[in-house]
Amino acid sequence: MEQRELAQSLRRRLNDQAVDVERLAREALEAFESGGRAELVRWLTLELEGYGAVAGGAPLDAILGVKQGDRLVVHVSAYRLHAGQVVGPSALLGPSFQHFFVESLHDVAAASQRVRSASPAPIRLDFGPGIPNYPTALAFPADVFDRILLGFRAVLHLELGNLAT
Repeated sequence: MEQRELAQSLRRRLNDQAVDVERLAREALEAFESGGRAELVRWLTLELEGYGAVAGGAPLDAILGVKQGDRLVVHVSAYRLHAGQVVGPSALLGPSFQHFFVESLHDVAAASQRVRSASPAPIRLDFGPGIPNYPTALAFPADVFDRILLGFRAVLHLELGNLAT
């Protein structure tokens, strides 16, 4: 299949929420590799493997291998960075804190499924002690993982559109 046709096919399949987003990301990674789009290959590799190994080590633009202010950085930040409420003593909610979700697409999708089958109450994520200047627990809306996946699909759709032209 020609690169343009492949990109268009992937874009159509992205609209079907039943299609495994991880599989689509792997197929898109191959399309971007053949198209010589190294920055998008790096981005999808991080999405598939998770950002944990590189998180906090450098600014996101350096991690993705793009220029400062590149729209890919803006887009990834938009769907991976979410405000949580600091969980204080006795589970009281404190101030807002921005958290960058580093998990792989597989883990985000699995968490989304677990949360969807549970109650719609806010979810609590524990980070434990030892992370300097970071709260030990944050509370997020129950749909936070769905929003990450939806944002990822939107950015992938956009980037595939650039490949399809």
